[in-house]
Amino acid sequence: MAEIIVVETSVNESLADFSRYLWQQGVSHRILEQSDRQFLLVGNNDLALQVREAYEALQRGELALPEIQIPLQAQLGFSLFKASRLCPVTLSFIALSVLGFVLVYFDRDFSMVRQLTFFDFDRVGAHVIFSMPKTQYWRLITPVFLHFGLMHIAFNMALLWFAGRQIELLQGSLRMFGISMLIGMGSNVMQAMYAEVAIFGGMSGVVYGLLGYAWIWNLMRPQQSLQIPNVIFYFSIAMMFLGFAGFTSLLGAGKVANVAHLGGLIMGLIIGFGAALIGRDSAQ
Repeated sequence: MAEIIVVETSVNESLADFSRYLWQQGVSHRILEQSDRQFLLVGNNDLALQVREAYEALQRGELALPEIQIPLQAQLGFSLFKASRLCPVTLSFIALSVLGFVLVYFDRDFSMVRQLTFFDFDRVGAHVIFSMPKTQYWRLITPVFLHFGLMHIAFNMALLWFAGRQIELLQGSLRMFGISMLIGMGSNVMQAMYAEVAIFGGMSGVVYGLLGYAWIWNLMRPQQSLQIPNVIFYFSIAMMFLGFAGFTSLLGAGKVANVAHLGGLIMGLIIGFGAALIGRDSAQ
């Protein structure tokens, strides 16, 4: 079903409070900008009528907005088909990460995994020799899909689904793909350059980057909020500091790619700042 434009207004009007109200009511929606106009879209005809009535009530200055009745088909919710249509990039990253986890689990001698790590490696006697092939550019990104434990992938996929879905729904699949790839490559390069661990992997650097992107975007563009609570960002920052302090190892989490987390965060903040600045300037 095609999305329906429910609200069309100037970019100078903040829809943040109305968007927050819709999320609280369980109404999935997107806000898009074109030139000096912004559009609020939903994917259900029955919902569109109710959302339009609620927006008109808000325009009339009514303090108590009506409760929206979610149709049964919308309550059945985020089916795999619907999710694949609205969040193909986020779901693809999750699927590739699951495949990477399975590969690591079954490829005991890393004969296949070594083709996807940042550095190639080989055993020479009792030593492992690492090298960086000059033409295998896929290694810049593929480590993000490798996961080395069940808790590792479970935690990363939960946060990826939460943050990635919001960004993709509200800003589109192309932007989600672009920023995730840039964050992934940046976090991998920093981990490879500044950390002692030569074999590393995981989506956590990308997750940190997406949370950083959303945090600074919400700070600079509150009227187009990505609806990702700041508390999740602050909790992740605290966990990163604990990782650098060595507490994660004491808790039995093993070696953590802390530099990848920091690299992803820095990349996300830079990209988010640039995107918010460009979007704000283009709206003026």
